Amino acid sequence: MALDSNGIAYGVTRLVRPRGTHKATIVWLHDIGENGDDSARFVRELNLPNVQIREHIKWICPTAPTRPVSRLGGAVTTAWCDVTQVSENMEHDLASINTTCVLVANLLAGEPAHVMKGVGGLGLGAAQALYFASCYVVGGMRDMGLNAVVGINGWLPAWTNFLYHIDSLTVSGTLAASLPILLTNENSMVPFQFGWLSEQSLSRAGIPVTFRPNDGRDPTAIGNWLKTYLQL
Repeated sequence: MALDSNGIAYGVTRLVRPRGTHKATIVWLHDIGENGDDSARFVRELNLPNVQIREHIKWICPTAPTRPVSRLGGAVTTAWCDVTQVSENMEHDLASINTTCVLVANLLAGEPAHVMKGVGGLGLGAAQALYFASCYVVGGMRDMGLNAVVGINGWLPAWTNFLYHIDSLTVSGTLAASLPILLTNENSMVPFQFGWLSEQSLSRAGIPVTFRPNDGRDPTAIGNWLKTYLQL
């Protein structure tokens, strides 16, 4: 059983298997208060008649540990890390965020070498996915071959640290240029300014970011983007 940095156990992992040839694997991370079953339901919504991405994508949907969340007044629920009010000056539970990155990396490491690999999520799960992407382009887990990242109503945790890496020339231009990211921002939890700032930070590193501030959770837009960038 996997544990986070505080020794708290992760929950059940759900799988949504491809119906046809396995061409890509995506780890999908849920929002605060949700679980792997919610993620599995969401990714099934992406299998629209005009997209049909479930034919070729295997989805891995882990469940976050249960912990007190500061933003919820200390209420206990599933969350990848503790989180305060979302803003560009917020505090970040980097110990838990980094531990979840290890979980994601381990899940992807078990996949066949020939398939494309991605990570995505909603809300706090999106923030975790974007942070994973930032770690990847500064040299962490570079052997993984990450191909796509999706952040739905998310933000980039520790964005000032990421800018430091950019200014220190520790970002791999090759990895950044080859990692497309879809970031949407249509949620009262994430101020538009912070969503835009996250997009600007990622773009500054040379990452090709598609920023859609009004699409939110639109399954057609997400499915078509994945189909295009994963070449399905």
